[in-house]
Amino acid sequence: MILAAHVWAATLAAQTVVESENTIGPDLSLSDEPLVRIGILDGPMEYMFGEVTGAIRLQDGSVVVVDEQSYEVRMFDGGGRHMWTRGREGEGPGEYEGLRLLRGCPGAAITVFDWALDRLTELDADGNVIDTRGLSAAGVNPYSEPLCSPDGSLVFTPWPETDYASLTVGEIYRWSMAVNWARGDSVIALRSGIPGTERFFSGGGTGPREWGKVMVFAVTATGVWYGSGDDYELEQVDWAGRVSRIARWSGPDLGVTTEHLDRYLRAYLARYDTPAERRRFERERWPDIREDLPERFPAFETDGLMALPDGGLWVTTFGWRAPDQELHLLNRDGAWVGRLVIPARSTLLDAGPDWVLLLERGEFDEHSVAVYELGEAVDSG
Repeated sequence: MILAAHVWAATLAAQTVVESENTIGPDLSLSDEPLVRIGILDGPMEYMFGEVTGAIRLQDGSVVVVDEQSYEVRMFDGGGRHMWTRGREGEGPGEYEGLRLLRGCPGAAITVFDWALDRLTELDADGNVIDTRGLSAAGVNPYSEPLCSPDGSLVFTPWPETDYASLTVGEIYRWSMAVNWARGDSVIALRSGIPGTERFFSGGGTGPREWGKVMVFAVTATGVWYGSGDDYELEQVDWAGRVSRIARWSGPDLGVTTEHLDRYLRAYLARYDTPAERRRFERERWPDIREDLPERFPAFETDGLMALPDGGLWVTTFGWRAPDQELHLLNRDGAWVGRLVIPARSTLLDAGPDWVLLLERGEFDEHSVAVYELGEAVDSG
């Protein structure tokens, strides 16, 4: 159903470079209606979400959703019927302070990462806690959520060290990131010195740069893919720490145009109720915001890389560049094979060989999750 793009590959010192020369088509599309949609604006509480921070689809078609506002893990069957709810706020077993879901972790039906407590909780298919373990004792200090490797160990990016004394107020700087592998009692640095998150220094603290680049990574059986967001390029490091493959392809233009800036300004102005407030914002605050924006967008969204069971990758390109969100599909070798456009205010949460699970935000910012089948887009021309 999905055709591979024409690619050029060269092997250099045991390193394969895959360049996809044709990324015009084919396009993929979502089914007209989802296989299942879960979430409502008003009704039974088990179907209402406050802040969905993760969802996965299990092999039997059931869907697990975590809601960080209620500190709950909820299970729904393949038809969307609520099966059970577990969890509450706290630090005890089965309690959470932060909620994310890890994909593809062997040994448990559901693996919850508590980013606030740096802790993993494993649940069985009935929602029973079967294991809880902290990460800091094992030397795992993830900056973002860790990922599971096929053997059940963890891959993560540690918090980077920063020499704040060397920074000046207003300076834009960039973290140097690493890919670490926690295997048994050891933490192995597979790769270091990767350009990471762009940040600004305000004097009293630091924060991520608006439209700033970030490092993304995903785990497959053959190693870890990662990218800096500078361009449409990913590298794969194998489990011996060697960069074994480089993937390059064409994507949307990354240049920031006047149209982009005008749309961004209009989004700010819409927050104010009166013409006087909008004029004051344009006069007093907009010049500094405008000056701090980069001339090019990053290539990828934060957490914009997702591995598929067959080793392929979904890449989420930077979303603010256009109203809709564009995703690119690479095969296990890194060759570009297709493009998928999903509606604005949607986020990819999970995916399989012929389906995607999306977070959808409604008119009143209500959250729902939906599973769509994938097919080839119909040419309307």
